[in-house]
Amino acid sequence: MLDAARTDNLSITATLDRLLEAEVRATEDRRLSGRLRFANLPAPWTVEALDYDASPALDRALITDLASLRFIEQASNVLLIGPPGVGKTHIAIGFARKAAEAAYLLLTTAADLAARCHRAAIEACWATTMRFFAGPDAARHR
Repeated sequence: MLDAARTDNLSITATLDRLLEAEVRATEDRRLSGRLRFANLPAPWTVEALDYDASPALDRALITDLASLRFIEQASNVLLIGPPGVGKTHIAIGFARKAAEAAYLLLTTAADLAARCHRAAIEACWATTMRFFAGPDAARHR
């Protein structure tokens, strides 16, 4: 980078700006990688790679709207229902990936959620656990 800055006759300020941009980008990439590792998604699928031609009954506008993750900000739920092979798992994994990219840390399975709630009830820390799961502000990494 320093050689490129010298070749391009960049000022010290411009060179530092490039170095800082690279550092920020690397840090963000590391954090995303960690969130995706924590999410333990079973496949690398994305909403953008969804094949609407294979499942013409899918509502592209609805999927696009849900992919904005507005439902998380509104503390709403999404339930994907349909016969086998229509893309429910692909869509769910795509939404989870989007959530990880948006720095939402609360990615869990129903079994893990049930186990955490059961443990909270036993350990008498139900209120704390519910505050954790109550809304997107508690789940968003800032």
